[in-house]
Amino acid sequence: MTNYRRRNCGHVVNDTINRWPQDEIGILDGNCSFNVGYLGCVEVSEPTNSKICRESFAKLYQEYKTGISHPNSAILWITGYELRIVEKKSKNLILAQTIENVIFCASTADNTDQLFYTSRDSRNNRWLCYLIIVTDFSSDRLCRAVGFAFKVCLRRKTIREGSATNTTTSTRSIG
Repeated sequence: MTNYRRRNCGHVVNDTINRWPQDEIGILDGNCSFNVGYLGCVEVSEPTNSKICRESFAKLYQEYKTGISHPNSAILWITGYELRIVEKKSKNLILAQTIENVIFCASTADNTDQLFYTSRDSRNNRWLCYLIIVTDFSSDRLCRAVGFAFKVCLRRKTIREGSATNTTTSTRSIG
């Protein structure tokens, strides 16, 4: 485990930014994907509390570890607009969510192959926490990719709202 207190913070930030540039390019181009195992989702009361998400999935994850349940072999596609999980063999869509609805994403220190993210289910007015098993790389990499996609989405939203404000201002000054 890295002790960040002893390191120069600027150096840590720069390392994080430059660690996986191919993921950032893929997200911007719309072709960033990862092989994952999708275990499922559960409803949670506090969407930003990783402890609650972890507790909610304890039984499901234990079933996975003991071989009782098997995750869907899937591909997670990440863009600045959405997260899509597609079944690997059949190419059937398991789920698709706009990135704006994702409010929390974390990897756990206890199980480095786990990634949680929480999203708003607007149809049923509830919070769902999704569990993904990371197989070929670190869950930190996947978590960072989702964070970068959210940053792209936020930047696009800020530009869109800024242009709407500028249009309103220029229309008012004309009339």
